[in-house]
Amino acid sequence: MRLQSAITQPKIGTIVVAGVREDWFPTSIWYFDVEDCQDLNQRLLVAIEEERKKDSKGMGDRSTVLGWHSQDMLHQNEAFKDFVSYAIANVLEVAQFNRWDLSKVQLNLLNCWANINGKFAYNVVHNHPQSLLSGVYYVQTSENCGNIFFKDPRDVAVMMAPPVDEYTVWTFQKIVYQPKAGRMLIFPSWLSHGVEPNLSDEDRVCLSFNVG
Repeated sequence: MRLQSAITQPKIGTIVVAGVREDWFPTSIWYFDVEDCQDLNQRLLVAIEEERKKDSKGMGDRSTVLGWHSQDMLHQNEAFKDFVSYAIANVLEVAQFNRWDLSKVQLNLLNCWANINGKFAYNVVHNHPQSLLSGVYYVQTSENCGNIFFKDPRDVAVMMAPPVDEYTVWTFQKIVYQPKAGRMLIFPSWLSHGVEPNLSDEDRVCLSFNVG
């Protein structure tokens, strides 16, 4: 039987059909903006460049392609203490919203690292195992430096996806955020994401971290 689009409220015989929709299993992505971030970002750029001078090769076998990935214990470096304080405050806001019982679980900043993506560098799709929340903070960005994107975690939802006349939060298969200096994103660590190639002539610099 072919279904026709109903403009008015449908009826079955003399009964008016009125459905009630309930939405479950939402996936939240949070963002926080630092006002007057120039001083903080300048200090972070200096500290990150010092790390690259000490270890120009960086960590291998990571999601970064053609870019540089620092060692992942920057949260223990005094030069990043202001950033760490900001990250912790934002994570606690997310945890409280999620109604996590912090009297029964202790959240820890597990690791923290810098990424520098020069021209054409990008990050393959990945997630962050063995952690609860992950975050990224943008230290230096420019036009076309590479958006971060997140994939719909419900893989089976796109096995047979009908065409739509307008995308909504229920039908997007991928959501994209343009990086902005001074902005931090926080998201579930299991959420698959990647970074588009940097097509600008300026380095894209960010700090990432995991919480568990």
